[in-house]
Amino acid sequence: TTTTTTTTTKSTTTTTTTTTGSPIPKKTVPGEQCDICTDYPRKCVFDFKLEMLKSDADGRRADGRIRSVLAYNGQIPGPPIVICEGDELLVNFKNNITGNMTNVDGSSNVTTLHFHGIREKTRPWSDGVPFVSQCPITPEGQQHFFPKNQNPSPFPYGFNTNVDGAPAGTYWYHSHVGAQRTNGAYGALIIKEKGTNAIVEENIIDDPANTLVLQEWYESSTNQVPVSLLVNGNGRIGELINTGDDEQITAHLKGKGACFNLTENKHFHPDNFTTNYTEFHVKPGYQYRFRVIGAISQNLPLRLSIENHTFTAIAMDSRNIQPVTNLTDLWLAAGERYDILVNTTEEYDQSGMAYKIKVIGYTDQPDNHCPLCTIAWLKYPKQYIDYTYVTDSACTGFHLPSPLRTLNPVPNKYTAWKNRIKYPHWKYPSTIGGIFIADLREPKSKSKSTITNLANTQYIEFDGNITFNGLRMSYPPVPFLLQDPADATNRCGSECNGPPPFTKCTTKNPATCTANKYCNCQHVVKEPWASVNVPWVEIVLVNNNKVAAAHPIHQHGGWYWVVGEGQFEIDINSTYIKHLDQNCTAKKNCLPRNFDYPPAKDTIQVPQNGYVIVRTKLDNAGTWIFHCHINYHVDIGMAMVLQIGEFGKPEWEGQDWCTGPLQNNEVCPTKPPSPDGGPQDIYWHLGMENEQYYRCVKPGVNVTFVWEYGHSVNWLKPENWKYCTWDTTTTQMNGNPINETQGYGNHVFSNMNLGVYHMACGVGEGWHCNHGMKALIHVSNHCHNL
Repeated sequence: TTTTTTTTTKSTTTTTTTTTGSPIPKKTVPGEQCDICTDYPRKCVFDFKLEMLKSDADGRRADGRIRSVLAYNGQIPGPPIVICEGDELLVNFKNNITGNMTNVDGSSNVTTLHFHGIREKTRPWSDGVPFVSQCPITPEGQQHFFPKNQNPSPFPYGFNTNVDGAPAGTYWYHSHVGAQRTNGAYGALIIKEKGTNAIVEENIIDDPANTLVLQEWYESSTNQVPVSLLVNGNGRIGELINTGDDEQITAHLKGKGACFNLTENKHFHPDNFTTNYTEFHVKPGYQYRFRVIGAISQNLPLRLSIENHTFTAIAMDSRNIQPVTNLTDLWLAAGERYDILVNTTEEYDQSGMAYKIKVIGYTDQPDNHCPLCTIAWLKYPKQYIDYTYVTDSACTGFHLPSPLRTLNPVPNKYTAWKNRIKYPHWKYPSTIGGIFIADLREPKSKSKSTITNLANTQYIEFDGNITFNGLRMSYPPVPFLLQDPADATNRCGSECNGPPPFTKCTTKNPATCTANKYCNCQHVVKEPWASVNVPWVEIVLVNNNKVAAAHPIHQHGGWYWVVGEGQFEIDINSTYIKHLDQNCTAKKNCLPRNFDYPPAKDTIQVPQNGYVIVRTKLDNAGTWIFHCHINYHVDIGMAMVLQIGEFGKPEWEGQDWCTGPLQNNEVCPTKPPSPDGGPQDIYWHLGMENEQYYRCVKPGVNVTFVWEYGHSVNWLKPENWKYCTWDTTTTQMNGNPINETQGYGNHVFSNMNLGVYHMACGVGEGWHCNHGMKALIHVSNHCHNL
């Protein structure tokens, strides 16, 4: 077994033992030095901190407007992590979010760090999912992860590329708490090939600097109206800007699409932009590898194209594919990544303007109405860049003319699926149309897997309530990974046991699930772990909705292999799909499946009114969240846990249920979030500012003002709240006099109807109010974890 000694300093040499027993020393170096590969393995150490800042400095200006952001080391995106095959990564991570600041969803200022796409095969405790693999990290209590006699330490996130399932490829990292990645907490993670795996052709340039991280950007952290698109954290807004009401925001967050209102952009100053579009400089006659990362937050897939250029896709979600040539455009949903090769031409206009890399998305899906767009520059020698250029609200010039050869089109139109280019016909570069994931193939240079060794099949249906099988995910106070023994009190889902091939599964749901339209419970699909003749679990994902999102479903702990996909013109549900899949002579696997080098992914869009069939190998012990990557959807419970193996099972020889430095059965210091939002907290103190005092809650949800002693809570009229002024005759909105008496907390504010509530502390005749103790509570049906 390969083992690694973990340290947290930058002055240590560690050793890795190979499967032959030969020690290979690993030199510990600052992570910033690891972008150049060496002929020896290294331990690459980065120091990260997450802070709440303003978009008022270089490196995090976003679209030029000043608003609150969350940034790793002061940057959006965070610093790129670039290492090489054979290296080990260590990120010493600190939560430096402002002392008593709370997130807009009412959760405290906790966070985690997740490496998207990394299997973490020997370090499931480093997967970075709160209440699944660890407790969330608090700013003041980071030491609770470690023995009491240690000093507070950064959390040691990381992985070993050799043993943790981290081959060369394009990954990314982000917070896995609430909407933190929506507000800037994300960045690129690149593992470079070296040796015989590297791209060594003379005319191919593979530079991780040629990475495009794409994200939509919102009006503020408290207003979920998308107003711009960012490429590597850079964008601009023209003369008009999106605004919206509750109904529009609700439709957008639920994935149904919405057209927003265009109004005058008061921040628009065409002669004084504070931001520039990202630039990429190229030379003619080469092939450039570009890595494209969909750091998208909500249901806003983005399409990339390049003026006067086609390109070749060579990898997706960190895995190589058989090359798809002569592409005009590429779509990405939340969490997806693609690697493309761009041929630079010798016949370019040397006195002309640089070419535009065009990125566009539509807030009204699936009709492609109401666009948002941005660019990056692709500049050849002697070309110029128009630094006055800004995209207009109609995205003039972004709507591509036919014919198109499109990779990964959003699967929200049956006619596009019906007329797609199937395998192997897309191998002909002149063939026009859309190319969908199930028709791609892994390189035949890879050995064929035993993907037909099936353990069992799970059917997971989505519905209008944004759930899996009507179950809305809730979380335990002790993370799933750390439970010894497992606490099954509120678990639901299925449990599969028995010797290989582990085909016996039973469904388990709490009694409370029978009475509700949907059920809040701890949704777990439990599968045994194996090391010999490893079986695969098959999951059939059924999207029964014609108008909601083509949900991008992401699996932690490794890739799944896409063996089937389909879309229908008629209405469907899981009963219909099961009938199709079991109504044949074999009584199973009747729907078409491909086992001839199927493609691997960790995130895939499930077609509207359609299905996707994926298979996952049961060789990675741990608790792995499986969820929709639309931020709002995972926050309200569109998730489950795929548990492979079990804590302390000696009869499964070789299983390593690794909890690392974490404490078994540890109760987290913060409460798990509720999929319905639940009671929201405001930490009530002097010096609060901006998003600290805003809460958006659904009707019927209480808001709790948290303090020890010295304050009060009052429901004021808007004019009294704005200026923090009142006299002895002033009353609250409920008719009560202003409470100016210092008192003990906590205070619960409840029974609120739709609308906006202006709250303030009355102590000191307005002094506390004037010094930050103000809150706005917005009661709306669209609110949850904004």
